[in-house]
Amino acid sequence: MSVPPFVCGAVGLYLFALSSDHRKERGYHIIIGTFFALVGLIITVTAPSHHAQYAGLCILLFGSYISAPLTVAWLSGNNPEPGKRSLVLGVNGFGNLAGVIGSQLYKKRYAPRYLTPFYATLGFVAAALIGYTAYRFILKAVNRRKMIWAEGRSAEQIEAERLDSTRYADAKMSFLYGL
Repeated sequence: MSVPPFVCGAVGLYLFALSSDHRKERGYHIIIGTFFALVGLIITVTAPSHHAQYAGLCILLFGSYISAPLTVAWLSGNNPEPGKRSLVLGVNGFGNLAGVIGSQLYKKRYAPRYLTPFYATLGFVAAALIGYTAYRFILKAVNRRKMIWAEGRSAEQIEAERLDSTRYADAKMSFLYGL
């Protein structure tokens, strides 16, 4: 009975990765996946029957597998400078500490329902949802500002700025962040 939830997670990641690459968009895909994880977690915690909890677990894993790989792709694409990209991806890797936190949250004293750890997890997933949403809209605002800058320039001026070494990588006004 442990295999189907993980198959759901693999299917969710595959479908969202294909869609994300096809649409050239990461933010909304991650946000929707995180929302699925949030809904699945709520169902898992609040459902009255084991069958409904199991279905909630499948939904939870369907959504939770999406964010990590798509976040790496999103951050890599938005940081063209190698040093900054390696730093950003390294800091993003701190998300792997969730296993350490989880092992400290899910103690035997909370058995059998583990409500306190589930609510803590719910808070972390909700915070991630808010953070991803804020990040996407911040990038959209920066892109809007860069596009306003480009409106008053000719194609030659934009190309000159792109090739100029005064600014580097994503600091260039001609660089637009992937959303």
